[in-house]
Amino acid sequence: MNLASRALGLASLAFVALLWNGCSSSATSSTTQPEATDPSQLDAPASGQGVQLKTDLFTVPAGTEVQACYFFKVADLLKEGGMDATKPLELHRVEIVQKPGSHHMNLFRVRTIKGLDPANGAVQVGTNGSGQCFVSSNWSDWPLIANTQAEGNQDWYYPDGVANEIDPTETLMLQTHYVNAATQQTSGAQGQVAIDLFAMDLAAVKYQLGTVFATDQSIRICESNPKPTYSASCQFGGNQPVTIVGANGHFHSRGTQFDIYTWDGKSTTTPPESDRFYESTTWADPPMLHSPDLAKSVGAGGGFWWTCSYQWEDPATLTGGKDTCATLNAFDAKKYMTPPAEQDCCYTFGPQVDVNEHCNAFVYYYPKQDNVNCF
Repeated sequence: MNLASRALGLASLAFVALLWNGCSSSATSSTTQPEATDPSQLDAPASGQGVQLKTDLFTVPAGTEVQACYFFKVADLLKEGGMDATKPLELHRVEIVQKPGSHHMNLFRVRTIKGLDPANGAVQVGTNGSGQCFVSSNWSDWPLIANTQAEGNQDWYYPDGVANEIDPTETLMLQTHYVNAATQQTSGAQGQVAIDLFAMDLAAVKYQLGTVFATDQSIRICESNPKPTYSASCQFGGNQPVTIVGANGHFHSRGTQFDIYTWDGKSTTTPPESDRFYESTTWADPPMLHSPDLAKSVGAGGGFWWTCSYQWEDPATLTGGKDTCATLNAFDAKKYMTPPAEQDCCYTFGPQVDVNEHCNAFVYYYPKQDNVNCF
């Protein structure tokens, strides 16, 4: 199937009429692998207990990156799940199953509308870095709900009494990115994601979960500076201590080390090793750290500090000659207006896995202080 017909098929999918149901709120907090390993086989929760979001099964041709943004109205999900569409869903458990080879999956709440507008279609597809679904500034203030990477199957119960309230007036955006190119391949050249969001009883809720999507877009991994490390920090806001219960780091194939630390909100140097609570040395399938294995306290006014370390690679070697330093320099000039004298075969922040880099941190904590995104 060619990209044009595949995109047209995505826009008219039956996924819009998928089944939504839910789960019990009395389970003990844990992180387990879900029984289903194929998203098409993931059962929706029992009626009245939650909702399900599912994409179609789509093709990812060789040499292609596909990033698709799917929009769901929460009220519609609640109705189809046998829930009261006038009351919020108190999210307590998230189960995600996706086809192996996914570069990432992020689930956001829609807020300020920029170039990525749900009114333009329930499914909006970008390929090879082009299209509004690839433009990160479009979701710069959209609060995170869940994320995963690579195969990324997970089944996470939040700690007892913790919920993430989702209002029926909201719209959600499920973003899935599959890569079938030089540095990453999509198994079977097909992608698909299914997510179950399970509710808990409102009477049992003690704390609301807060989430943070943080990104350092100043990164430059260049031929003359082949092993840089970049650091950034993000405050939770508010005036009370919090507990971090989930974390994940994300970069591309030049990434060698990703660390996240608790931060006092004041210091300007990397925190001590004793404050590090997350470490990843695997770019393609980084660990997803969740409670009960993670419960890290942060003082009032604090936040987290993250660092990304890289090793420059010759793009021609990395991509078998498909991309060269000229490719990187052209992107640098167009995106960042870097003059020729300062171009240095640099991997810079951008959407494509083979020729761009990322330094993104995803953090989950309670009690919620604010809707925090650090761009």
